[in-house]
Amino acid sequence: MGKKNEINSKNVKLNRMLKVSFIICFISGIIALIIVLNKGKIFGKNIVNVSKPEAVKETHTMQLTCDKSYLSKNGGTAELIITIDGVEVTEGYELTVSDDKVISVEGNVVKAIGTGSATIKVVNTEYNIESEVNIDVVTPITKLTISSEFKTISIGSETSLSYTFKPTNATLDIEYESSDESIATVNDSGVVTGVSEGTVTITGTDKITGKTATHKIIVK
Repeated sequence: MGKKNEINSKNVKLNRMLKVSFIICFISGIIALIIVLNKGKIFGKNIVNVSKPEAVKETHTMQLTCDKSYLSKNGGTAELIITIDGVEVTEGYELTVSDDKVISVEGNVVKAIGTGSATIKVVNTEYNIESEVNIDVVTPITKLTISSEFKTISIGSETSLSYTFKPTNATLDIEYESSDESIATVNDSGVVTGVSEGTVTITGTDKITGKTATHKIIVK
């Protein structure tokens, strides 16, 4: 009998604790609900801040590029490419030129007028974004000649290329190419390196006008 009374007493205490816990949880839930419904206030005082999350602002990017950085003053042309968020667009923007005596823009085509430098700016008013690119109009070359320090080199040795052009006040941008890189290679600075025996032709091309000149190198 003593053990049964002891068990009954423990069960009574456990039931009381469960009832108390349930009542506390119930009251806490009601209080939390009141706070939420009253936007964080209870009895006129702010308990917690219940606010709406700020709307995420959309951001957009715009880029203006040109397929040429130099234009020949003798009617040189280039094409503009405009992208918004990486996608090419053909409308919805406005183009302006900093100096219309240097270049003009019709549609997306740039045309050289006179020597100098000018900036083209594109603006999209819907997203309030813009971009710009600089264009140089230069005097073009009419003649290009290439020569080298040594016409004959050994395997593993080098020789440097040089060039002359007319008119002397012209601007040019030379790019070199070897006819056979297994015999000799040439870098952007015009340094030729012998690889194996043979003869190669080095071609220099002016990227502004497209004019070319050639020079032969013998590797022994």
